[in-house]
Amino acid sequence: MTDEKLMLLIQKRDQEALVCLQERYEAYCRKIAWSLLRDEQIVSECLNDVWLSLWGSPELPHDLKPWLAKVTRNAALHRIRSSEAQKRSGCTVLLDELAECIPDPLRQQEAETQWLKELLENFLRTLKKEERYVFLRRYWYGYTIGELAAELSWREAKVNSLLYRLRQRLKECLQKEGYRL
Repeated sequence: MTDEKLMLLIQKRDQEALVCLQERYEAYCRKIAWSLLRDEQIVSECLNDVWLSLWGSPELPHDLKPWLAKVTRNAALHRIRSSEAQKRSGCTVLLDELAECIPDPLRQQEAETQWLKELLENFLRTLKKEERYVFLRRYWYGYTIGELAAELSWREAKVNSLLYRLRQRLKECLQKEGYRL
């Protein structure tokens, strides 16, 4: 079944659509949620939120896979923020690493957030394919340093070094554009 057909079934609230959706995209969404949450029960709850979001959405997305990635990531981040646990999660570490470059976007005003988004997109376009791959895997998908090193057959020190240099370049780029840290 194509994504277009799947979306039509979802619009009609056909139960078969949920089964097909989960068969096709659960592993993909689970990996995204797992990289941020690292708790099977919370990941399952997060995925239920994602399916419910799609099921209850008044306007369905044009491109399903990226929409699911975004909603899954946002649902996982919401669970982290709302958690009252005091321990540092993998996501907290990721956000701490970027904090020296980018303040918490939730505290920014809407126009400034849009401007920052455009600056980040422009920065990503300047990166070589390999650099962009590592940056996005770390800061969007939440891969650990070890996971990145294993996937790329690199040493962890090389991954850390590249990420440090990329954060420094991002910081310089943002400062050059007038973004105050």
